[in-house]
Amino acid sequence: MICDLQNINEIVKKEKLDVCVISYGGSCSNQLVDVLTNNNYTCRTPTWRSLLCHCPHFIDIDIPIIYIYDNPVKSFLSMKRRKYDITNQKKLNNNSKIKITDENLLTSMIRQFNSFTCNKNILLLKTHEIFEDTIVEKLQTFLKKPDLKGFPIPYKTPHIILENKKYTRAEFILFVKYKQEIDKINNFPKT
Repeated sequence: MICDLQNINEIVKKEKLDVCVISYGGSCSNQLVDVLTNNNYTCRTPTWRSLLCHCPHFIDIDIPIIYIYDNPVKSFLSMKRRKYDITNQKKLNNNSKIKITDENLLTSMIRQFNSFTCNKNILLLKTHEIFEDTIVEKLQTFLKKPDLKGFPIPYKTPHIILENKKYTRAEFILFVKYKQEIDKINNFPKT
């Protein structure tokens, strides 16, 4: 175990975490945290860095939670490209001794997404939203702060462009195996 989540409210209060930004990784969560930090929110604390940034499941804490996600294939490939796949698997499972596999990474991402998206008291953001004008009102309403600066975040072309990406055979098989779950995330919320 990386962190005992039973006492998480006490830890959050002690570390003075103001807003908890959570993702499965590869979803521009650090860009969002950077701008929130520039608006005087405390987002990066020791426990956030060690686990909460990729918390494995919904936690009921007394501060606002923002869950940000992107296309899971793009996020998966982004983590692998930056060599965060091992670290993030440990966080996504709150287990430093987890067996490291590509399938475990993807299934952990899917499980986390399902846990957070069935809760109503959090702000759910698709990554593209932080680059659009509508993010200003969404965040101001959710955080109850009328004067947020730095939003929308300037868009930068990602390193992973799925249309141009050639997958390994193992990646292709994995993405086909979990196609239904990947499509569910990419089409969430249903309109």
